[in-house]
Amino acid sequence: MNQTTYTDIRRVEQFPGFHDSELVCIEHRPDEHELELCFRRVGGERESIRFLGVVTLRTVDFAAQNVVSRLLISPRYNFSLGEVRNWLEWLGGRVDSRPAAITNEKVEQCFQQLQAGQQALFVLEPSCGAEMAVLCGAVEIKS
Repeated sequence: MNQTTYTDIRRVEQFPGFHDSELVCIEHRPDEHELELCFRRVGGERESIRFLGVVTLRTVDFAAQNVVSRLLISPRYNFSLGEVRNWLEWLGGRVDSRPAAITNEKVEQCFQQLQAGQQALFVLEPSCGAEMAVLCGAVEIKS
């Protein structure tokens, strides 16, 4: 029986760097509002990040190679109000349409929830391949 445990990223003192790691697996469980990403680090070891209470997510350009430039994860990364607006618009958009119009009230509400730790925003900025954003209730890392 697999006894994998996860730790809330807020409780991880030394959060590992993900620069140049590769996103190799995406497991989406929409009925449970969960998402799990598996990364292969430069040395070959694997690292998993799990998202609970997924509100919305978007991924584009998942390809044969998906290399991470950086991961931005609240509350470890302090998103500005403008960044929250940009990512909410991107999350609601599609490649073949304009970004979704987001009201100032919705942006401010999301910003306040991020600041209070009631929600988390995750952004994968790629070196190549997949770009991703996830708005959720909590982010955990395999421990």
